[in-house]
Amino acid sequence: MRKTLLATTSLAIGMVLAAGSAIAGPVGANVEEAKKNSQVVLDWFDGKLDNYGKNDVSYDGPVIEFRSTSHIPAVSGLAKLQIQGFDNLERMSNGKIKVSTTWSQSVHGVREGRKAVRTGLSDQAPCFSLYTARDYNVVGGLGLPFLFNNSHEAVATAEHLYPKYLKDEFERFKVKIMREAHTGPYHLYNNKPVKTLADVQGMKVRAGGGTHAAIIGALGATQVSMPGASAYTAVQRGTLDAIHFNDAAALIFKLHEVSKFRTQNGFNVLTIEYCMSGDWFDDLPADLQVVVNNWGRQMAIAEAAGFYDYGGQVNVSKMEAQGLQSIDMGAAELDKWKAAVSGVEATWVADAEKKGVPAKAMMAEIRAGAAKYAKMSPNEVMLDAINNPVQGMYDMK
Repeated sequence: MRKTLLATTSLAIGMVLAAGSAIAGPVGANVEEAKKNSQVVLDWFDGKLDNYGKNDVSYDGPVIEFRSTSHIPAVSGLAKLQIQGFDNLERMSNGKIKVSTTWSQSVHGVREGRKAVRTGLSDQAPCFSLYTARDYNVVGGLGLPFLFNNSHEAVATAEHLYPKYLKDEFERFKVKIMREAHTGPYHLYNNKPVKTLADVQGMKVRAGGGTHAAIIGALGATQVSMPGASAYTAVQRGTLDAIHFNDAAALIFKLHEVSKFRTQNGFNVLTIEYCMSGDWFDDLPADLQVVVNNWGRQMAIAEAAGFYDYGGQVNVSKMEAQGLQSIDMGAAELDKWKAAVSGVEATWVADAEKKGVPAKAMMAEIRAGAAKYAKMSPNEVMLDAINNPVQGMYDMK
C-alpha cells in the first residue's frame, strides 16, 4: 500500500511543479490531490498504520500519567487531532503512558504555557516563543520570509536543526521542547482586493509579534499585534483593515465572515512550540524516553501535514464555497513583496550575530533543509519521521 501511495505522491509532485506554483509546495494542487499526498499522515491519526517505529517497551511498572494542557477549545479541529495523536503515544508505549488533557484555558492562557510547565501545572503545553520574542535569539530565524512552502517542510527542517541551534535556547528556561511546530503559510484576509504591494501599504494588519510584526512593517503596513481570537471583532470595529493568518486557523476564527478576499502570498510561517516538563521526561525509564522521542517526531510532522497543510486546503475550499474570493498575485508581483521584506532577514542576521548566534551558518542550513524537504511529499516526510526519528533533541538515559 505504501509503495502505491509514494508512487501517487511522486506523480502529484510532478503535476504541482509543472504548474509553476510559487508557494504551493508538494502538498497538492487541490483537496483531492492533497489527501492522497497526506494519506500516511491521515492513517497515522486514525491508528491504521502497521509501523509506528521501533518502540521496544520493557518497563513493567505502574502507568505513568502525561498531563497535556492547552488554551484551545476541546471541540476545535486541532484539539481533536491532538487527542488522536495522544492515542498513538499510549499505543506506542504499550499503555504505560496515559495522557490526560485539559483544554479551554482551564489551566493557563495562550501566553502562559511555558510557565505552567516550569511550575509543574502541566507536563506539556503550547509555549509560543512569538509572545515572548525578547527571550529568544535564535528561533526567530525560522519565521523569516520566503523560507518554506508549507508547514511539514518547515517542521522537518526545524526539528533536524533543533539539537544544534535551538536546544540550549529553550532548555535554559527549564523546559524541553516536545515538538518544534510551525503553522502553514500566512495569507492576507481583508475586505478589499489586495492585488499589489501598493494596495497593502498603510493598512492596519494583524500580526503575531516578533519576526511576523517586522515583516508586516516592512511591507509599509501598520502592524497590530493581537491574539488571533481577537481579530474577528477587531475587523468588525475597524481596528484592523486586514488579518495575516494561516488557512487552517482562519476557518476556526471565522475570518471569512468578516473578510471578502484572501490574497495568497504565503511568505512566512510562525513557530508554535510545545514545551515539555524536563522533570517528567528525566524521570521516565530509558525505554519510554525513546518512545516519547519517537512519538514527538511523528506528532510534529503529522500535525504539520494533517492540520496545517491538508487541513488548510480543506478550509480554503470551504470558505470559498461560502463566498470568500482568493487572489493569486502571480510570480512577478510576488517578487516585489519579496524585495520589500528582504531587509528583515538581513537585520535579523546582523542582530543575531552580534549576540553570538552563528546566524549566517544557520540560515544556510535552514535553506538546505527547506530545499531537501521541498522535494518530498507529506507522506514521504512522515515515513522518514517514523523510520528515522531525529536524535539529540533530549539528553537520554
